[in-house]
Amino acid sequence: MKIVSTVVRRVRQTSSDERGVALFIVAGSMIAVTSVCALAIDVGMLFTARTEAQRVADGAALAGAGALVASPNNRELATFNAVTIGGLNTIGGQNANVLATDVTVDLTNRQVTVNALRTAERGNPMETFFARMFGVTSVDIGATATAEASNAGGITCLLPLALPDRWLEGPGTPNDPDDFELEAGDVYIPWAVPDSDPVRLNEGYTGYSESDIGTQFTMKSNTPNGDLNPSWYYPWRPPGQFGADDYRTNVAGCVDPSISYSVGQQVETEPGNMSGPTMQGFKELIDQDPDAVWNDGMDCIVNNGLQSSQDVGDCRPSERVRPIPMFDPTEEIDAGTKPFTFTNFAGVFVEDIQGQDIVARWIGYTGVDPTTYGHDGNAGPLFKVLRLVK
Repeated sequence: MKIVSTVVRRVRQTSSDERGVALFIVAGSMIAVTSVCALAIDVGMLFTARTEAQRVADGAALAGAGALVASPNNRELATFNAVTIGGLNTIGGQNANVLATDVTVDLTNRQVTVNALRTAERGNPMETFFARMFGVTSVDIGATATAEASNAGGITCLLPLALPDRWLEGPGTPNDPDDFELEAGDVYIPWAVPDSDPVRLNEGYTGYSESDIGTQFTMKSNTPNGDLNPSWYYPWRPPGQFGADDYRTNVAGCVDPSISYSVGQQVETEPGNMSGPTMQGFKELIDQDPDAVWNDGMDCIVNNGLQSSQDVGDCRPSERVRPIPMFDPTEEIDAGTKPFTFTNFAGVFVEDIQGQDIVARWIGYTGVDPTTYGHDGNAGPLFKVLRLVK
């Protein structure tokens, strides 16, 4: 009992001493501060992982939507691209495990939604460090993103040759199906509603659209003083350029990428048909990716030898995919250096050169964000821009 009374007396003495009280307060505060700091470390780690998950979802959704530009109905390719790109990134130090079931593809609206998850259900939740003291050993992390391929507002890197847009053959006689003849009833309706702002799609549009993606066609040197033929190409020059050397370089490479083109823009034709520089430029373009071929089954580009493949993992991009401008066939381009107006654009995959002709495929293409130009969707039906919508 003497020992107990002695301890009690000393505690009371310490409690009555201001320095002793301060010591208890400091000790208690340190414990509280240490606990808060420890939890802050866990919270910061979890917020970082959440940000990483959002980036994974964003990138995967954009990759999936990108597949719907060149191959609009290819759900498998959109899913594959989303899963593949998602898996190249990390969440909290672990490779992101994006599954096919995490991807939803809306073909009607050209949208792809991706969930990026680290959860207990999957066996890979985010483990905590200091929160374990409070019984929290792991936390589920997740993020969702939706991207779409929406109408583009401008096009760069155009081929320096233009084609007439497609028209409907009239019932009149005589009517040559290879020539545009107004007097025989041929009809062309441009894709854009005249004077609409922002530009709206014309329901009666007769030209090239997504249903034509993958269709093979031939581009031929135009014939002077002949009726307009749908396969004839017409060389044109970007501002500040002229001559065969510039023209050939622009076929093989890129018309000044700082210049964006849109419907209604006017340019000048190159005098002559430029058939020699055209062939030289397209040969140089093909040589940049000689193994690229078209796969009809998947509507995409693959390596030579994989034309019959059904594995969407074989689909790939190519330097031989380029945008090309179109013009109104009712306004046939005159010979010489004359102005003409772009009324539409299309993407093309350059397949082959046969004599003086270029064999190509209609294909979708990614353009420039419409918010940059203030006119939503003025680039043409085949042109889309990738953007996150959720």
